[in-house]
Amino acid sequence: MTDRLTRRRLLGLLGTGAGAHLLDRLHPSAAFAQTMPAWLSARTPRPTFPQGAVIRTILKDLSPADLAGATLFHEHVGEFTPPTPLGPNDITPGPRVAKSEAEFVDLMVDELKMARTDGLSCVVDSALGRRTDKVLESLRTIAERSGVHLVVGGGYYSDSSMPSVMPPEVAAMPEDQLADMLTKDAAAQRWGAFGEIASSPKMLPEERKLFRALGKAMLRTGMALYTHTPHEGCPSCALEQLDVLESVGVSPSRVCIGHIATIKPGSEPLGQTAKTLAKRGAFVGFDTVGHQMGRSQIPEIDKIKHVMAVLEAGYEKNLLFSNDSTPVPQMKSNWGSGFANVLVQFIPKLRYLGVKETTFRTILVDNSRRLLAFVPKAG
Repeated sequence: MTDRLTRRRLLGLLGTGAGAHLLDRLHPSAAFAQTMPAWLSARTPRPTFPQGAVIRTILKDLSPADLAGATLFHEHVGEFTPPTPLGPNDITPGPRVAKSEAEFVDLMVDELKMARTDGLSCVVDSALGRRTDKVLESLRTIAERSGVHLVVGGGYYSDSSMPSVMPPEVAAMPEDQLADMLTKDAAAQRWGAFGEIASSPKMLPEERKLFRALGKAMLRTGMALYTHTPHEGCPSCALEQLDVLESVGVSPSRVCIGHIATIKPGSEPLGQTAKTLAKRGAFVGFDTVGHQMGRSQIPEIDKIKHVMAVLEAGYEKNLLFSNDSTPVPQMKSNWGSGFANVLVQFIPKLRYLGVKETTFRTILVDNSRRLLAFVPKAG
């Protein structure tokens, strides 16, 4: 059921500051002509958070209650990369592609503003390595101008099926020293979570060490962690990642194991790994949905069936959705749904199968707040 939105209601739905920014920038008739998704006004039991818990964005610490719209927990707002010549199999990027840092920032601001009208409130920006001061400044500018909250994910990345970006000096660092560095970087760069953290189809020794060090940094900071499992599909990787984190004392409730939607149909009983992770208390990341993913090429209908199997098993409080990637052709400025892919492409297909608006709110709003909220630890 949808409500006619008043100014006060819209401000509440979009979160502190975001709704005001929207209404100030748009003509009033444009703001109120937008039909807000029904899940935004669905009533769900209010989640509880530890006293003093915050969600740390690049600009400020928020009360978890301030995030009343959708959060995409695994995205790549990213950094500007100069365009390169297209290969024979590349898709033409479209009429709007950033050719400079300034154009890139303008593009991201516009894309996030447009996604806000679909109910987006917050994006977690994934790291494949330590960010530069320039990238952090661009992210701050994008957050300020778009009105969408940006959470900085931090850590290092290694997956033998992709070009590894974990620096050799990091790979060689002793475990406790690595944990110290991660803890310090989290404070210095205002990370709000650790992620995305990857492992190879066969976890390498340096990856295992990184996961253990991250687990220790999680215990020191209180922050959560979200992972990457190979896009080719790797159920054993998902379980091993959680095993290693638990081995140093991390609670599964502070972990989201990612890319579960890339497990190939027919490779295991439907939803087996997802349900195993959820039963252990972890969040399960369906974070490659709403658009085509080149390395997995799994039809969306199979991902829908996968999600339905998890919901039917009663694990709606363990599910998280995200896009992971929004290539330039898929930007709203070109021919796609941009950062709103999950909200406008994936959710309607689940709705068609009878999933309720309250379930969407649980997954899109409440679960992400529960993962990201933490009580900052002194020192």
